[in-house]
Amino acid sequence: MKTLVLHGFAGSAGRLLRFFPGAEAPVLPGHANAPDATAWNDALDQLSRLLDPGQPATIFGYSMGARLALGLALRRPDAIASLVLESGTAGIADPGERAHRKAEDDALADFLERSGMEKFVERWEQHPTLASLRPFAAQLRPERLAHRPGGLASALRKLGAGAQPSYWDVLAEVRARVKLIAGARDEKFAALTRRMRESFPRAQLALIPDCGHAPHIERPQAFVEALQ
Repeated sequence: MKTLVLHGFAGSAGRLLRFFPGAEAPVLPGHANAPDATAWNDALDQLSRLLDPGQPATIFGYSMGARLALGLALRRPDAIASLVLESGTAGIADPGERAHRKAEDDALADFLERSGMEKFVERWEQHPTLASLRPFAAQLRPERLAHRPGGLASALRKLGAGAQPSYWDVLAEVRARVKLIAGARDEKFAALTRRMRESFPRAQLALIPDCGHAPHIERPQAFVEALQ
């Protein structure tokens, strides 16, 4: 079965491919040398071209990649057999909250373009959601610095949580088998993951103890066990 691996914001699929040998791992829009992100639906269109309805795939996504993977599963139910979402969300349901998040993402993109990658990465490392990754900052920094300021800014503006449609009302339409993974110490995304579990027709939930937003980095063995 074909497996598609979608990385997170400011990351790459390199650290994920060790868990999915032989998988296809596209560079997402705005990252590395990929073209700038242009719109949420444009990204889904690009990813959709990698799928074959005659060969239903497994889609894994982490964080931003999980949000895109969910959008892809709703767009192409004919081509996806199973869906694995690590630290994902179905979006921001309240239009006012979503607009506020979009404004925050746009402001962060402006800061990135104005200040450059190094200052942005320093600021990104202090993001509350990523607090559990601070012990790994030195390992992750080269990966984060490998992106272009303009490209990564486009991903913030076009693929950020403020740009994503809310999928909460349509989760029941997902046909694929679903595995949801989150770190138990990541209170925000653990709660979002529990909420999604209640809405999917068939889903398994794995909350990994003693880790935050990136179980595959913080507790890789436990992450492998959750995949199984």
